[in-house]
Amino acid sequence: MKFLFLAGGATVTGMEVALLSLMARLNAVGHRAVAIVSGWNDGAYLPMLKAAGIEHHEVFLGRIYRNNPNWTRGTLYAAREAARDIRAVNASLRPDWIVFGEAQSLLFCSLILPGARRLLYLHGEPERVMRHPIAGHVIGASVRRIVCVSDFLAGEIRRTPLRRKPLAIVHNGTPLAASEQALPSAGPVRLGIIGRFSAQKRHRVLLEALTRLPAGSFRLSIVGGVDASIEERVATLGLSGSVSWPGFVSDKAAIYRDLDVVVAPAVDEGFGMTVIEAGAHGLPVVAARSGAFPEVIRDGETGLLVPPDDPEALAKALQRLIADAELRRRLGDAARAHVAKDFTVERMADRFVTALI
Repeated sequence: MKFLFLAGGATVTGMEVALLSLMARLNAVGHRAVAIVSGWNDGAYLPMLKAAGIEHHEVFLGRIYRNNPNWTRGTLYAAREAARDIRAVNASLRPDWIVFGEAQSLLFCSLILPGARRLLYLHGEPERVMRHPIAGHVIGASVRRIVCVSDFLAGEIRRTPLRRKPLAIVHNGTPLAASEQALPSAGPVRLGIIGRFSAQKRHRVLLEALTRLPAGSFRLSIVGGVDASIEERVATLGLSGSVSWPGFVSDKAAIYRDLDVVVAPAVDEGFGMTVIEAGAHGLPVVAARSGAFPEVIRDGETGLLVPPDDPEALAKALQRLIADAELRRRLGDAARAHVAKDFTVERMADRFVTALI
């Protein structure tokens, strides 16, 4: 089959990482996957697509922003050019499916490519427009099928006007690291929280939990950027000496080989790529019992789940792992085996294709 992915590209989130792995695998097994990505910036996603050998086309396809009229004007100004470029890519590829991760590009392409088979591939909670009693039906009429990356998201879709569309669940996958986790280094246990800054990720909850841990027992790496308010909070809590900021790191192996434990306190996460990436590298995870995390983590076997927004419970779980290297090793080994069985790129691609047959 041939697929055209509207793959975002303004920032690199878990969705972009999962799409890249899926497209590369589809191409490797004889399908053809082509991406259309945002042409508005020179973000980190384009080099990643190039390195993976994925054909991609930059298109100035923007969004309508309620709170940013300047960006909206730019979107409208470029709309004719975007329509022309998308039609050209579509005519050259003649895809069996066009794959969308959000509503605005889906609705735009339903107008300019009325006969195409469109798939909504949901990696995050349904947008407000999808929940609207009228707009939701319009979006539903624009797609043939819906694929969700978790049972949690499928449950959310079933509470929208899109609930009558054919729906499949295809968990994300990740490449399995070439070797298991290296032996832990001497010194403080290395914790890591990975991903973009947003209230949903609950960086502040993690910082509050760290204040309850013995001084000098840990080091935290905040991977994904620098946020001024979080940096200020780190200083206020007296954690500056225990926190580092590597920023965005595209090399996954480089991230995880420098960690002993991954922390994921986010709430209502649609999937959580960092959880399975950690497992692929033989690392245990401490995560909130929220969103899709309970689908991916077996509590007490491949990681530890704690109540969401509970710094005290999070601190206790982290202290268990900090104090017990054997527990870290046992959970990490089990997490790697779990990913190898259920969350590989190969399994994701096979299930994705099967969902569309």
